[in-house]
Amino acid sequence: MLLEGDTAGLSALAKEYPRTISALIGLSYDKESLVAWRAIEAVGSVVGEITRRSAGAGRNIVQRLLWSITEESGGIGWSAIEMLGEVVRNRPDDYSDLIPIIIGLFDEPIFRPGVLYAICRISERTSVPYDAVRDLLREALADEVPEVRGWALLTLKCLGKSPGMDLDAAVRDLMNDGSKIKVYRNGVLTECSVKSLAEELAGAC
Repeated sequence: MLLEGDTAGLSALAKEYPRTISALIGLSYDKESLVAWRAIEAVGSVVGEITRRSAGAGRNIVQRLLWSITEESGGIGWSAIEMLGEVVRNRPDDYSDLIPIIIGLFDEPIFRPGVLYAICRISERTSVPYDAVRDLLREALADEVPEVRGWALLTLKCLGKSPGMDLDAAVRDLMNDGSKIKVYRNGVLTECSVKSLAEELAGAC
């Protein structure tokens, strides 16, 4: 179903077998795999459908994802932030309260790629105030991790914003950045350079 993009089938499966969500979460860990990204994306639509039937059941899954990124859980949440972003993207009216929580998680370096992915995905469906993420993006564009720099560029594009005077120089600097990263967009996992993403942003502005 994931490989076929059958989100309706997955939602039906989750209705009959509640542990479908656990299976999707389990499949989301290896971000070098297309199936993992399809699972991340599917969690959003499946939780959205669960929320439509029962707001409480949907919120319980969200709380489980939030708990998985706490120290008490004993883990690091793996792909929880990306999945939370997909949940908000699918049901922004129900889960808009998660947006500031997701933004706040950027303070933890290990979560930064996931936070940027989530902001990007959410902003394609509902407004994410640029003022709330401007400083975050400035820091991300200069981050030592290539994935963070790349997703900062993609997030700017998702927000529909030109970098502006305060970020323009940082974006220009990345046009010489040959670092390669994996990017999941439009159902496809590809490898590209940070340089190509900077050039893509400049062309879109």
